[in-house]
Amino acid sequence: MELKTMYCKLKTDKPLKKSQTSYLRGYILNKFNKCGHKELHHHSGNGFIYSYPKIQYKIMGGNAYLIGIDEGTNILGSMVLDIDKLELNHELYDVVDGYISVKSEDFGACDDLKKYRFVSPWVALNEKNYLDYKKLNENGRKEKLEKILIGNLLSMSKYLNYTVDKRIEANILEYDEIPVKYKGTKFIGFFGKFEVNFNIPNLLGIGGKVSKGFGSVSSL
Repeated sequence: MELKTMYCKLKTDKPLKKSQTSYLRGYILNKFNKCGHKELHHHSGNGFIYSYPKIQYKIMGGNAYLIGIDEGTNILGSMVLDIDKLELNHELYDVVDGYISVKSEDFGACDDLKKYRFVSPWVALNEKNYLDYKKLNENGRKEKLEKILIGNLLSMSKYLNYTVDKRIEANILEYDEIPVKYKGTKFIGFFGKFEVNFNIPNLLGIGGKVSKGFGSVSSL
């Protein structure tokens, strides 16, 4: 299917750090919270909303990126021109340049294997399946990660109203564990490369903590 996406790059007067991604998200939430858009924060009056984040926050190459997906493009488009500064952990950054790009991109199962790499740590494991993962040998770990990757894509498809009409095949080409810390909590993330018969638009996240910038993929 065709998936509407909006990419917004914000260049500031001082380079940003990836570790500031949670502060970027927090600043945007606080600034535009009065609008009441659940896509911004994934909470409602009844608690957490389990879905795929339609607005994602990332810091790469010293710049901030806001990505809107589907209806998230309209929300992002309505507020991005009002962002002339960023206040991250009490430090002020002036937005001095940037761009907005709106695209309609292929999303979903395809016939050929596409190659991707993670440009931010992929949070594949929760506390339970991490213990199972550690008990496996190298081949077993690779197979488990491949099954989790397929599950991530199926879950992502469900919340983007896309029906997967063929068997997804995934192959982890290489991967490295990396310790990650977020809001004082330590966990394991993964960098690496993989191939899958699935079209994933550039920089969309898969796995856990996607709205915070984790699991972003780039095509090879």
